[in-house]
Amino acid sequence: MKKKCWKNRNNSRQQKKPTGIVFFPAFDWAISPTHPEREERLLYTRDQLFEEGIMDLPQILQLQPRLAQLKDIARVHFCVPHVRSQATEAHQIAAGGALVIADALMEGQIKNGFALVRPPGHHAMRVAHGNRGFCNINNEAIMVEYLRQVYGLKRIVIVDTDVHHGDGTQDIFWHDPDVLFISFHQDGRTLYPGSGFIDEMGGPLALGTTLNIPLPPGTTDEGILFVLDKLVLPVLEEFQPELIINSAGQDNHYTDPLANMHFSARGYAVLNERLSPNIAV
Repeated sequence: MKKKCWKNRNNSRQQKKPTGIVFFPAFDWAISPTHPEREERLLYTRDQLFEEGIMDLPQILQLQPRLAQLKDIARVHFCVPHVRSQATEAHQIAAGGALVIADALMEGQIKNGFALVRPPGHHAMRVAHGNRGFCNINNEAIMVEYLRQVYGLKRIVIVDTDVHHGDGTQDIFWHDPDVLFISFHQDGRTLYPGSGFIDEMGGPLALGTTLNIPLPPGTTDEGILFVLDKLVLPVLEEFQPELIINSAGQDNHYTDPLANMHFSARGYAVLNERLSPNIAV
């Protein structure tokens, strides 16, 4: 199978394929009925896509999630006391939704894809022994290792645009020179998890493959898009990845109750257009 590379990822044949979407709102998994991380977060998005007629377009292909296998999770995590203790069926389906998008992309069904799934995952570290920031297992990392194992990909980028630093993803790939992890987020001195500073650059054999860009509270579209254009995109051009994954948190939005950033819906649209990820989770 021919691998997608940075230089030919937007060729005309690829652009004629649909965008894949997987939904999994996890009705049976909740922190509390009123917590911001709840099923309505995805249901509102799904309803709007249907109301606007987007899901009826021929350019959209809706795919169904599946269970990630325990071996897919164990490829990434050392779970204490065992995988089943950390991964409920909801977690397995959320991770499996990402794998469905990965398969569809690599098998040529879609040009790109979005796994709208929960529970989330980017705070889950290599050693998983409980909930961290609402995360038990790391969906993005499970997908990366699946792509490497099944399809032989080598150079992969994860761009984390959540308002919180993706400390779990950073931990998992800290010593891996072939996975570039980039996170721009609200300054860790002002927000959970209190990490993601510019001197966190990767382990001794992977120095420079972790790039953290902490942003001050109140950063607007202009600031975030400046970082994207002047720092993130040039680094991607230099790294020449085979695949770009967007760990696509939406909580930089100015209405988010748990953070202090001033990003708009229009800003997210421009960010996605310029970053042009292969897969967003």
